[in-house]
Amino acid sequence: MSAELAGVNERSGRGALAQAAVAGLVLAILFAGYLAAMRATVDVSAVTSDQDADTRDRVYLLVHGGMLGLSAISGFATGKWLGGSGLGYAVLFVLVMAFGMVGLQLVTFELACHGHNGLIRHWHC
Repeated sequence: MSAELAGVNERSGRGALAQAAVAGLVLAILFAGYLAAMRATVDVSAVTSDQDADTRDRVYLLVHGGMLGLSAISGFATGKWLGGSGLGYAVLFVLVMAFGMVGLQLVTFELACHGHNGLIRHWHC
């Protein structure tokens, strides 16, 4: 292999442990932001009329869509910083956040049906 092509195949990325640690830290920060946003909008989830339901749905669309968009942007930037695989990290971050959001909603629904309602939203069992 010629000297010019030798540098093309080398990746200047960080080690696997560093990548996992940074990705985990960024995901933890994103998930903490999601929890804070959901906790801040608990009062919106108490529905007493159709207008309240429309407001709740708009707020939840903004929170969830915004967090998934922020996850994609954060994942892309983290991937580029770590070694150039921005799209891979963007997909990873969006999937982890989406599954985390669904899991959190399911857990809080079960808790609400057992007397712990209003943790991140008001549920009706």
